Amino acid sequence: MANHKSSLTGFQREPNGELWLWDDLPQLEMEVGYKAEAVLHYEQSAYQEISIVDTKGFGRMLVLDGTPQVTTKDGFIYNEMITHIAMTTHPAPRKIAMIGGGDCGPAGEALRYNTVEQADIVEIDKRVVEVCKTWMPHAAAVEADKRVRLVYADGFRWIQSHKKAFDVLLIDRSDSYGPATPLYKPVFYQYVHDSLKEDGIAVIQSGSPYYNTASLRNTVRSMKKLFPVVRVYLCAIPSFPGGVWSFTIASKRWDPLEADLSRLQCEHTQYINAPLFRSCFQLPSYVSRLLSSES
Repeated sequence: MANHKSSLTGFQREPNGELWLWDDLPQLEMEVGYKAEAVLHYEQSAYQEISIVDTKGFGRMLVLDGTPQVTTKDGFIYNEMITHIAMTTHPAPRKIAMIGGGDCGPAGEALRYNTVEQADIVEIDKRVVEVCKTWMPHAAAVEADKRVRLVYADGFRWIQSHKKAFDVLLIDRSDSYGPATPLYKPVFYQYVHDSLKEDGIAVIQSGSPYYNTASLRNTVRSMKKLFPVVRVYLCAIPSFPGGVWSFTIASKRWDPLEADLSRLQCEHTQYINAPLFRSCFQLPSYVSRLLSSES
């Protein structure tokens, strides 16, 4: 473990010796705890605390500033769902980009599509990618793919210099503090729109539909001002607080509800399949009511 300090953000040693990682959710006045077997790696980068933790319930976990990001046990769900909806909806995605996703999980899914000629992975913190290459399953293999370009830059600044460049843009932003804060600004959504080709598609993770309601509504509201097709879809991720997560897809032309599912590359997926592709857009009533004012 590198750069050890006496108290890592979110970690607590119990009197019985057990180590727990606690994810604080002040908006719900609660914490979610993950029992840890060991902290495999810790460092303070130029941007954030980076930890790799072996957990009892979810396997190996990437943790940034004390907040879990992805696990080896259920990370495939997030990676597949942020990626395959847009990649299938677009008839021929050739040039794609990802802001965030330093563990390279979403990129690994996107590269299943043989139309892809270039995939830019934009990560502000180089150390996240380097740590994941050592400890997480996808990063080293993805980096070896000749179609991949790793770009170490602030995504908020980087996207402003790319106009009408991408067929598909995936925005794997973390929570709305620290390095990801600019990715929640209203102007960022304009930059997203401008970076896409005339028939481009963007997908952005929009948080829990239960406790991140403001984030979800603001994302949908901002996207609807810019895109003719905006839809919210859900998936179940056991390690995430609340267990249910939302993504917002915004398209200049193609509607995911009309997608040709013969393009869905799901031969080796563990979560998404053709029926689930359709059903993930069927929202519970509480989510529909939440979004009704954004129609």
